Amino acid sequence: MNQENINKYISLRPTYKKLSEKVGQIIEELLDINNINYHAVFYRAKTIESFGEKIKKPKYKDPLSELTDLAGIRIIGYVEDDVEEISKIIENAFDVDPANSMNKSEDLGVDKVGYKSVHYVCTLPSSRTSLPEYRRFDNLKFEIQIRTILQHSWAEIEHDKNYKFTGELPPEIQRRFKLVAGNLELADREFNQLSRDIDEYSREIAKSTEKGELEINLNSTALKQYLAIKFKKLIGEERLEPSFNGSNNESIILMELRNFGLSTLSDLDMIITPEIEKQINKYEDEGNFLGLCRIIMLASDVKKYLSNSWNNSWGTLAEDHRLMLSELNIDVDFIENYMEENLIPARNKAH
Repeated sequence: MNQENINKYISLRPTYKKLSEKVGQIIEELLDINNINYHAVFYRAKTIESFGEKIKKPKYKDPLSELTDLAGIRIIGYVEDDVEEISKIIENAFDVDPANSMNKSEDLGVDKVGYKSVHYVCTLPSSRTSLPEYRRFDNLKFEIQIRTILQHSWAEIEHDKNYKFTGELPPEIQRRFKLVAGNLELADREFNQLSRDIDEYSREIAKSTEKGELEINLNSTALKQYLAIKFKKLIGEERLEPSFNGSNNESIILMELRNFGLSTLSDLDMIITPEIEKQINKYEDEGNFLGLCRIIMLASDVKKYLSNSWNNSWGTLAEDHRLMLSELNIDVDFIENYMEENLIPARNKAH
């Protein structure tokens, strides 16, 4: 009987594989549309070997209809609030089977620590299965797991059958193992609270910026909020990307701004003269906050930027920035010639 079920699953597995891919892609699109931060979305169809092992359990009378994880999707968020937001999206996007869905953290009880995850058993809604490309997935179940990145790390270590932490361990090692799990849970909560605190700080910066209260020390969050409000028209027109194009660039531009002599948002605001702001709004196109800050400093004082802030790692101006600086009567050829003459080749930077 088991072999018969295995043979049936072999023939059905390509459908479950395609189902997991489709659902995974839907989830990625929904997370992006809703601006939800997430680390990764994984999807897979259960392997033939895993299916064969699972149906050996006597509780399965008709495994192909009883097993709910033949197609599986795992969503890794960063903090617990992300998991909550992602869960709402899943509940709205799919038909959830509440009887077979659960929150593993609630199942742990008050006296235990360890594996935490939100599990949903779902089917595609009729709004999708009525479409030709989804019709073959009608009534097929799939499982969605949602975890934080720390919960994911813990689960991978604890549940890997080939790793040394599995099986029955000596009591002292078991106790230490659970202590580590408890510390991870505390760390997860602290990261979540830190995330909330950063969001609250961002809101406070935004309110202060709107009021013109700019005596705020330069840092990544403050700078990002200030620029997002100052140049919101450009962002709305999709002519300016509200990012520094990488967290490392945030540190780089903060160093450049400080070397230029700026320590607060007020200092930065003072060098953005009405004429500079006018030219930025006129010419800025397809840029980001990194280039914007650099062009503001160049427009304010070319020699000061080149001697104090320029980090010898870039030497080409975008065409919109060339036009912008030219209209401000700044010699762009001088800038690029200076940079070309003093540029440190990438291969020599480590020396």
